[in-house]
Amino acid sequence: MPNSSSSLGQSAVPSPAIQPSQAKPPATESRLSGQGERLDLEVTWEKIRAMLRETIDQTPFYTWFQQAVLRSLTENTLTVAVQNDFTRDWLIENYMTQIEHSVHTVLGSSLAVEVVVDAELAARKAPRRERDDETAPSEREPETSKRPAKKRAGLLRSSDVVLNPSYTFDNYVVGPCNRFAHAAAVGVSESPGGPYNPYFIHGSVGLGKTHLLQSLCREILDDDPDTNILFLSCETFINHFIDAIGKGDQTKFRLKYRDVDVLVVDDIHLLANKERTQEEFFHTFNALYNAGKQIVLSSDSPPKDIPSLEERLVSRFKWGLVTEIEPPCYETRMAIIMRKANERGIDLPEEVTKVLAERLDSNIRELEGAVNKLQGFSKLMGVPISMELARQCLQDVFSVRRGPTSMDDIAQLVTEHFDVRLSELQSKKRHKAIAWPRQVSMFLTRRITKRSLQDIGGFYGGRDHSTVLHAIKKVEEALVDDGALANLIADLETQLRRAALV
Repeated sequence: MPNSSSSLGQSAVPSPAIQPSQAKPPATESRLSGQGERLDLEVTWEKIRAMLRETIDQTPFYTWFQQAVLRSLTENTLTVAVQNDFTRDWLIENYMTQIEHSVHTVLGSSLAVEVVVDAELAARKAPRRERDDETAPSEREPETSKRPAKKRAGLLRSSDVVLNPSYTFDNYVVGPCNRFAHAAAVGVSESPGGPYNPYFIHGSVGLGKTHLLQSLCREILDDDPDTNILFLSCETFINHFIDAIGKGDQTKFRLKYRDVDVLVVDDIHLLANKERTQEEFFHTFNALYNAGKQIVLSSDSPPKDIPSLEERLVSRFKWGLVTEIEPPCYETRMAIIMRKANERGIDLPEEVTKVLAERLDSNIRELEGAVNKLQGFSKLMGVPISMELARQCLQDVFSVRRGPTSMDDIAQLVTEHFDVRLSELQSKKRHKAIAWPRQVSMFLTRRITKRSLQDIGGFYGGRDHSTVLHAIKKVEEALVDDGALANLIADLETQLRRAALV
């Protein structure tokens, strides 16, 4: 299988604190062959890993290095193979210095370190986690000698969700706000029970957590239909536990939750202030984790911010990988609206798409709801979607509201003053009659709103943050000597602030 690679070039000389080993470097690839070469690479890699463990905490070490292997070693280059692109990029961006230092220490010379992807590694069973035993003997669950017969494969009947066929990785819109969470979910689906265990994803309502969780389950089942997945809400877990206590049948409850291959629990933050349920979930977590089963959790906040959650659960939730989904930026919102419109066969004008993306910035469900409403109005009235129709059926979106000034408010005022169109400000045109109003708009947006440079650049034609910074600097420089411009900016700001209070 061909490998994709990323070369880092020649390693830097390690810091004085790390002394090179006096042992001779192992024989290179050109001097070895067959079984001898393989064994030599394994021994060398274990020595390098031992050095890495001295500088990297055990949880991230297990997450990123446990499945990595030393693929080849020549006189000039050391090649490490990992299971996917996500892991490769993370090692390069965050741990390359430690890898280079460890290589130099073990081999006694600096080599170019190359990280490549070997997809076959993802299919292998992940090694047991090498960690200190954090579970007291009294807390450990005894191994069950007689396990009940396997339930039917796929989502178990006791799951309280049905996989939505539209929730797949292929139709998930990836942007800066969710790129890490998406890549991690893909990693879990490639190697359940592996390095990203548990996988903890958090973010506000309507940002796409459910889409990722269902996509993850679907990919696991597509790869191995015999996998047993239990997918339910934390509220269901709590209710089942209370019912088991009432019936005095806690053994059946435990077997139900611990005889699965993948446990997915949505809204795990509902465990807050429920001491007995937390105790039961703690033991369920331990039993699954120690059996190498995958645990996936979602929440509206990170583990440390869940109120009254026991510290031992907080610690375990952080053993694997914790990721966050943030509200989508302007460009991502644009992509989501266009995707939703295409899925429904809607011809959505660009100007409508831009206004919706600018004004609906809290979550993805609002965007989807607006598209659905536009489609419904268009069919009922028998007319195509237009800005006029959008203003009519989405009055709450287009009406002037109390609160912060929006990018659309600023752009509208600037276009009126300079007698240009919004489409021109958002175009690639660079002549002064368009560039200067665009720069003034960017300056005012940065000054009045809390929008990021990326959001502002995205609104004005997909420009990058450096272009926005340049625009702001140009206006600031002009303000120093241009009294008329200073008066204009002050007047525009006054109009915008008054409008925000209407």
